[in-house]
Amino acid sequence: MANYNFEAETGRVLELLTHSIYSNKEIFLRELISNSSDAIDKARLKSLTDINFLGDDSDFKIFVTIDKEKNTITIEDNGIGMTKEEMISNLGTIAKSGTKEFLEKLEKAKENKDHNLIGQFGVGFYSAFMVADKVEVESKSALDKTAHKWISDGKTGFDLEDSDRAKRGTKITLFVNEANKNLVEEWKLKDLIKKYSNYVSTPIMMKAYDPRTEEEKQKEPKEMDFEQVNETKPLWKKDKKDITEDDYKALYQSVSFDWNNPLFSLYTSVDGMVSYKSILFSPKEQNMYQNLADPNLDFGPKLYVQNVLILEHSKELLPIWLRFVSGVIETNDLPLNISREMLQSNSTLDKIKKSLTKKVLGEFSKILKNKREDYEIFWKNYGKVLKEGIYYDYELKEEIASVSLFKTLNESNLITLEEYLSKAPEKKVKKHEHSNDCDCGHEHNHEHKEHGHEEKEELKKTIYYIIAKSENEAKASPFISQFREKGIDVLILTDAIDSFWVTGISEFKGADFVSITSSEIELEEKTEEEKKKEEEKKKEFKSLFDFIKNTIGDDKIEEVVLNNNLGENLGALKTPKNGIDPQLEKMMRAMGQQVPVQKRVFELNPKNKLVELMKQEFEKDMKSEKLLDAIKYSYYQAVLLEGGELSNVAEFVSLTNKFAGKYLD
Repeated sequence: MANYNFEAETGRVLELLTHSIYSNKEIFLRELISNSSDAIDKARLKSLTDINFLGDDSDFKIFVTIDKEKNTITIEDNGIGMTKEEMISNLGTIAKSGTKEFLEKLEKAKENKDHNLIGQFGVGFYSAFMVADKVEVESKSALDKTAHKWISDGKTGFDLEDSDRAKRGTKITLFVNEANKNLVEEWKLKDLIKKYSNYVSTPIMMKAYDPRTEEEKQKEPKEMDFEQVNETKPLWKKDKKDITEDDYKALYQSVSFDWNNPLFSLYTSVDGMVSYKSILFSPKEQNMYQNLADPNLDFGPKLYVQNVLILEHSKELLPIWLRFVSGVIETNDLPLNISREMLQSNSTLDKIKKSLTKKVLGEFSKILKNKREDYEIFWKNYGKVLKEGIYYDYELKEEIASVSLFKTLNESNLITLEEYLSKAPEKKVKKHEHSNDCDCGHEHNHEHKEHGHEEKEELKKTIYYIIAKSENEAKASPFISQFREKGIDVLILTDAIDSFWVTGISEFKGADFVSITSSEIELEEKTEEEKKKEEEKKKEFKSLFDFIKNTIGDDKIEEVVLNNNLGENLGALKTPKNGIDPQLEKMMRAMGQQVPVQKRVFELNPKNKLVELMKQEFEKDMKSEKLLDAIKYSYYQAVLLEGGELSNVAEFVSLTNKFAGKYLD
């Protein structure tokens, strides 16, 4: 027996490997099976150039067995095997390569995420020491007459001696430590194989389940036959025509824990610069096992590389706004980092992500068109998450908006933006164009005629919307009246994300998004006569409105104006040009963002009797208590209609009681 000492710092290396890098101890079996699979692949490759290499041992298999009395787990293969020199090199790489060099590369890999140290340093093998006090490796190469045994506790070094093993291949025995002896169960190991190595191309064999009681087993010992545990050929590697709906449903249930039918099962096989196969699913009904609002939610499809499960949830392969999508992806085009638990950031991954995202959106579009009822069920459960993509994904925002559904003022059912636009009226808008020889720099300037500009009119549609806490609040808004009267539809946006995405999309298929609470809305172009009367009215109320603005405060009000389209409402608050919607302002504050107080445009309804009475009272006595009460009352009412909060509720109640008793009459 020969003894080989590790370098002084090897204990620290193994400590790092077994405790820091791998966050999940149960993956030791995945790593060892993966190594066995690699050894078998090498034997297959060797047999292509040496027809006598395999001899009579050409039926490749991996055997996993346990011995409960000895507390051991054994993984054995009939792969290429190792010579004595290869065992020293492959299993003692840390000692040979130098601990310092390894640590340097390891730290660099952690920082840059651009090194594949698995093959170079045999790190996967050392994961065995996460669960074992001692590891024995017996191996025989077809190129070597003698087999050898490698023995180590993973701390002081390793011993190497001759072995009486006669057949080609490698046998690894783990002497499981006390803390992990629960792993020495056949049912547990079978579960781990199905979880991590179910689609390894080589059959993985374990003894069949013995249903007898322990008493019956002791009374009549019986050696159970070996049976194959893994699938070997995964569903996504089969021809699409050979996969049944039941196959899809079974896979969906296994990856999502949702026992309902999915909205879709999307099979994809791509060969080219980047190659991958995938089966993705979107839920239809709400999945009680998913909390999509949890910021720490693990999401994304399972990722396999070379038939081995690398990530249970590959967040890197789908955007966060598709976090409800589950499934499986396999590619051999992605490198792995040291623990196989994280993906490196690279262009290949980005290409797969873009491809998958577009395919999922395409599937949503098909179902929206062909299975509208199913899609509406899906939308009610997951629409608010999908809409996050309009805000987060600039390149795809119009595609995501195309498959979005909305509540509206006029429609009883949810509608798409295209359906909204199909009924939206067109309005003439002025478009300023430059002549070819104009270089004056004026884009939308009234000096256009003097600088070679031409003013043209074009027909354009507008998408009107209102952001509110609820549908009822939206429909009670004072600004909805003129749209209801004219039969113009309005999108009713009540989800938290609506305040964000609607400010970022600006337009859809050439139609601008416009909030009905914006001060710039003009549904119909006024005649010259109407404009003249409006100017006269403005002058008539100017002194009163200046007084109202000063009374309420310059910090709250940008200007006070008249609005004939408030229905029966006394007044309302609007967002000034380039201002922030009040609902968005609230959300930003709730998120801890520093947002300055936004001024509002205070609109008063000249058709309301109280407005005329305020004017009369102002002309009589601008210091009148009745006038001040009327101003406060009208402003407080507008704040509440906007969905705001009053700082002095008691004062508003008192004023309401006064005006209920016809205080000014």
